[in-house]
Amino acid sequence: MTNVFLISVTVLVMLFSYVPMNSHADQYQSNELIDSKGKTAQVIKSIKELEDELHNLKDAYAKESTARYLARHYAQTNTEQAIKKSIEYYLLSLDGDGLSIYAKQTTLQELLSLYYQQSMYQSFLKGFDQFVTLKGKANGKLKIKRMLSFYHVHKKKSALRSAIVLIEDYENEKLDLGLDDLKQILFTFYRLNDFLSSEKVQRLILSLDDNSVEEWLRLSKLHIKNGHSDQAATVLLAAVQKGVVVEQDSLLLTVDLMNQSGNPFVAARLLQQLMDQYQVDHNIENYERLFKFWYLAQEIEYASNALKASLKYDASTKRYLDLSELYYQQQKWEEMNLTVKQACTWSVEDKFVGRANLLLGISELKLKREQQAIQAFYNATMISGKVKEAIAYLQYLNVDISDTRRYEQITGVCTPKKG
Repeated sequence: MTNVFLISVTVLVMLFSYVPMNSHADQYQSNELIDSKGKTAQVIKSIKELEDELHNLKDAYAKESTARYLARHYAQTNTEQAIKKSIEYYLLSLDGDGLSIYAKQTTLQELLSLYYQQSMYQSFLKGFDQFVTLKGKANGKLKIKRMLSFYHVHKKKSALRSAIVLIEDYENEKLDLGLDDLKQILFTFYRLNDFLSSEKVQRLILSLDDNSVEEWLRLSKLHIKNGHSDQAATVLLAAVQKGVVVEQDSLLLTVDLMNQSGNPFVAARLLQQLMDQYQVDHNIENYERLFKFWYLAQEIEYASNALKASLKYDASTKRYLDLSELYYQQQKWEEMNLTVKQACTWSVEDKFVGRANLLLGISELKLKREQQAIQAFYNATMISGKVKEAIAYLQYLNVDISDTRRYEQITGVCTPKKG
């Protein structure tokens, strides 16, 4: 007994320069772990001496306290050999009854932190279960690491279950989580393809950080992912109205995603609002977007308005003829007729002559100007493009298409360029 007592006293003297009488003997503070830089040879030697003498110690408390001290010492040196030693000493310090249950809880938390830092996720999960067995109360960050460890070892169901419990406890104010913690939960839900839960978590994140453009956009895109295009548009407009500066490229990307997700109507409506509020440029590209979305949504009147507005930026023959066809679909014969004639204000390229004359002929016919219609249809038969359609209309009008005198020259409003 005397020898055991002397060994224990020797170890404790080496570990402590002074311990107040009312302090708990097994409670080490982090400041015990001094970096080896600047240590005297005597101190460095004492670490080696402790290692040499450790396995000869008979007193459980002295042995496990010394092992924990050595574990903390080596944990500070980020080398493979030092980390391996640190883990060995941590496990040794926990393998016995020398430390109190509270000291073991603290020690195990340190080991769990080391496991996670070294990506030893399976060991972390095993250690976490041991921590619970020791009646340890895991805080939010430790539970987050457990969830991510499940994910990293491909236990997807366990990771998902952990994430769900974490969010439920957070919402019921049973657990304190910060912004970074919520982002880790979002990561887990998203990577496990639970996009509805991802959307829910993102709303919680946004409630903590509603001045972040990134968070508003992420929520909008998650709504799109879940097929909630209306909500995505509402979120984006709310961000704009709040004064959050969203870059034009991001706004347009979100609008494009809405269309790609199968909801061109909401995409068109949002883009229209953004253009009305001058949140995106009034240029040919955006008007073409707007036209396309309205057209895909089968909102022909809105599509024709967008196409008409685009003429300010590109008054090409093709664009005028496209607009005239939209008027045709709406049976707006006067607008159709005027638009074709505007397209033909200047001489028309050969590739558009047939189409222009066919559209002109249809509009003239609908306006009950039969002779002008016949002339336009004849013109359309004299150049490739819409010959069959033009002949069909002439036959419908009981016109003698064998009269070759009519095929001498294209005349009238829509004539080809000369030379």
